[in-house]
Amino acid sequence: MRIVFTVLFFSMTFYAVHAQNAETYLEDLVQNEGFSAYDLEEWMQTRSNLNAATREDLEHLGFLSPYQVASLLDYQKRYGTFFTWQEVLLIPGFSKEDTALLQLFFTLEEVKKAEKITWRSLLKQGRNTLMMQTRTFFPRGTEYSPITEQEYLKRPNSRYLGKPWYRYARYDYRLKNKLQCGFVLESDAGEKAPADFISVHVQAKDMGVLKTLVVGDYRARFGQGLLLWNGMLFGKASSTGTLCNKEMGLTAYASRDENKFFRGAGAHFNHKNLNLTVLFSYCPIDARVTEEGFTSLVTTGYHRTPLELEKKNTLQAQVAGMNFSYKRNDWKVGVTLLGYGYDKPDAGTITYYNVHKNRTLPFGGVSADMMVRLRSLRFFSELAIDLGGAPAVVAGAIHYGKNGSKSGLLLRLFSPRYTTAYGAPLGRNSTSSNEMSVQLTTTQPLPSRWKIEGSVWMYHFPRPRYLCRMPSYGWDTRVQLHKKDHHLQLRQQRSLSDKGTLDKTLLSLRTGFSLSPNLTLWLRSDGTYSQLNDSTNYQMGGAAYAELGYDNKKSTLRGSLRLSVFYTGSWDSRIYFYERDVLYGFSIPALYGKGVRSYLNIKYTPFSFFEVWFKMACQWKETVSFDGKIQIRVRF
Repeated sequence: MRIVFTVLFFSMTFYAVHAQNAETYLEDLVQNEGFSAYDLEEWMQTRSNLNAATREDLEHLGFLSPYQVASLLDYQKRYGTFFTWQEVLLIPGFSKEDTALLQLFFTLEEVKKAEKITWRSLLKQGRNTLMMQTRTFFPRGTEYSPITEQEYLKRPNSRYLGKPWYRYARYDYRLKNKLQCGFVLESDAGEKAPADFISVHVQAKDMGVLKTLVVGDYRARFGQGLLLWNGMLFGKASSTGTLCNKEMGLTAYASRDENKFFRGAGAHFNHKNLNLTVLFSYCPIDARVTEEGFTSLVTTGYHRTPLELEKKNTLQAQVAGMNFSYKRNDWKVGVTLLGYGYDKPDAGTITYYNVHKNRTLPFGGVSADMMVRLRSLRFFSELAIDLGGAPAVVAGAIHYGKNGSKSGLLLRLFSPRYTTAYGAPLGRNSTSSNEMSVQLTTTQPLPSRWKIEGSVWMYHFPRPRYLCRMPSYGWDTRVQLHKKDHHLQLRQQRSLSDKGTLDKTLLSLRTGFSLSPNLTLWLRSDGTYSQLNDSTNYQMGGAAYAELGYDNKKSTLRGSLRLSVFYTGSWDSRIYFYERDVLYGFSIPALYGKGVRSYLNIKYTPFSFFEVWFKMACQWKETVSFDGKIQIRVRF
């Protein structure tokens, strides 16, 4: 295995390295944000139309320079609607990388004049989408093996109640971006109920002063996320464009994550430059409950055994909130008010890393956010105070220079006592508390069209945190060098824990080139080295893959076949590889230990309204395991 990895790794250093920025972006989010396939699914569903995008929408992306924004709007004004992404490449200042990133945030749809909704338009002009997915795996554990009735009565939680098949169905109806409704039905493998999780939503837009009304399941994201942001975000990735979070307001929820959403109603009102949003939610959530109250929240979403079913929907969460903002072309200010509570008291165990958490009513807080644009500079910030009086602050600035250069600065100052249940985890850890940090990013053009990107994040934790019983510090630095399809990344991290000071270095190399009009070959290799200081405990590891992609001329059949090898010491030296998947899905497994992993992913479109995806993954690591997935989508 070492010989195979060594040959693959060092032979790749002679290739041009392919900069698949979208993949790098997703891997970054998974490692630093806890980003999941469910977040990607929501991300793809909430993309807006580039043909209807405003200057503010484009500037909030962060990775576009003022020159690129002006060029795109000018091109659109002159030539009208974009019909293909190839047209975007014709705009001065736009590269393939910029266009690929735009596709992660926008769709291309025709902008039609607003018309009154009638029963006829509901039937004739609405777009329906039905998507279904199932998957299973081998080998199956003892949880699915036969058992006698007497043994089961002795150990009722040793076996799953359902079959080892995942089931998912989603229906979506949309009418000219004015009306959206749908539902999601989902059951994890091992769950007995035909639909263990059910989500329903209805959303209407542009009804005069009432700009958005959503009933059912929805998400709310305001400011920079310190107080109210129960959805995906990009603020901890390493690029300049992700430093400033893009406020999304109210959006219908059509994903399958059984957490991080509201259930109730929300409304957004607009009059000229004034915006007012009000929301209410009453949602049951999973929790461990005793006579004293709830001891912890359960976020796995699994209900496969009697013990797991006992925790289902045992706690009621009530939320009420309001956001008021005033927007002009070059600046914006906003205020958010939030109150929330539970029908049972917090009876969780108090330990060294959560001793400062607020556990008594009232819960909630108030925040103020602002954004100002001055020529090539953008300033943004949010200050939040919870109802216990603990503060938290984020403040940053982005400078857009010439020829695509840009630099950013972000400060985080979070009190150890700051507590919010519905804020985004903006800190290095999974919360926005107990941190003082500074993050610097830059992108600079080099001669011969090369670019260098750098990121430095230095952080200090003034109080104990999970697995670290003393104040600690750390850093995360990255350098990326790329030119069109050439990409090299070097990353170095330091972190402190009860085990000591851990230093970790990662080197990543990529390349990709066309073998024919239909075939593409991608190669990649990563190497990692980690050492626990003041000891001889160090680990080295690596992983590499070769992947062959196919796309026929009509794009009715697409597929990819990959073979990966990996050799790392343990979980501490794990390596992440992005894998192509079914629609609205992706897989970024953490590779550790010694093994081989491969997968086959196919998309077939026999008709314009019907699509089929199939993925089969196989991994050998001491034992062989298989994971298969099938998904279909029908649009009518």
